[in-house]
Amino acid sequence: MSSNRRQKTIGQRRLPSGNIQVFCKVGGKFYQKVFPPTSRIGERNAWRDKTIADHGGPAPAAGSFAADVATYLRRPEVAARKYVGQVAKILQLWLDALGGDRPRASLTRDEVETVLQRWLASGLAQPTVYHRRTALRSLFSTLDGKHHPNPVSETTRPAHYRPIDRSWDHKTIERIIAAMPADRYISRGIHQPALAKLRVAVIAYTGIPPAELMKLRAQDFDRPAAIVRMPWRDKGGGTPAHRRELSALGVAAFVALDAAHGWGPFAVERLSASFKRAARRVLGPSTAIRLYDLRHSLGADLYRSTRDLATVGRLLGHAPGSVVTSRYAMGAHADVDRAALAAVTAAWQTPATPLHAEMHAPRKRRKHTAYVKAG
Repeated sequence: MSSNRRQKTIGQRRLPSGNIQVFCKVGGKFYQKVFPPTSRIGERNAWRDKTIADHGGPAPAAGSFAADVATYLRRPEVAARKYVGQVAKILQLWLDALGGDRPRASLTRDEVETVLQRWLASGLAQPTVYHRRTALRSLFSTLDGKHHPNPVSETTRPAHYRPIDRSWDHKTIERIIAAMPADRYISRGIHQPALAKLRVAVIAYTGIPPAELMKLRAQDFDRPAAIVRMPWRDKGGGTPAHRRELSALGVAAFVALDAAHGWGPFAVERLSASFKRAARRVLGPSTAIRLYDLRHSLGADLYRSTRDLATVGRLLGHAPGSVVTSRYAMGAHADVDRAALAAVTAAWQTPATPLHAEMHAPRKRRKHTAYVKAG
């Protein structure tokens, strides 16, 4: 997941003014454009991809599969999509696998099926192959019409994403953080606090994703008010800038990060690798825990404590009413369900009515009462 985020923001940086500069270098020449901070990441990626395509060499031959891909990506309804840049990357995989110089009409169902099976056999997750299949199928249906024969339609349809519980208990997470190096050595006798450990602590105690953490600056953290000012988030339906309340541990994590001057961009892959190394030392070499699971773990703990998905969503920065919030609460479902059953059982056992008293009376007394009523 972290690698996907890195790809989406490559060639982009936030300027001191708050605007976002998108840039690329093609054929030794530098191209750049400045977008407002409210612009969508898909719009910025689309400009960068189009600039690279426009200046990257000769156009594909007319009527070829590659030319049809370029035509599809220029369609207004496609270019306006938020993640059009990611769609372009997926279609490039199909061009590499099937050949871009051939006519698209020459593609067969068996050829597409062969590529899908090769991807599945290579260990790619079924949802990943599902999305790749969907991108190619959408290209055919958009260019030819929904009712036109489509070689993708009869191929294997991999399983779509099904949410699973990705949460871990807080004690385990604390053990992993404790196992991470506390210092990084600059030179002989000179060392500084390890920023990786501090950043992981912030993620664990606030649930802020790595891609959003790197956008924050010192002025976004308000220690007396115990809040952090979060910028616009592009993922999903988008979340506007807002103030995020912090726990005491969250405040302490940000204070430590601020003292070490750990604000600003960082390599998410390196942070994830550092966390994973510590996790393997604590949990063994085959552990499945990921850096992003810290966010799921906080969501589960919040739901376990509050029993309220709206609160969980606000504290995780989700858009109001987002269906994604329930995925982060999955780890607490069993505890919440048991607590609910215990509460309703206690309510049922409260002797508030004559019927309840009669049902729980000794056996002989219940028979006598029934006899008197019958008489």
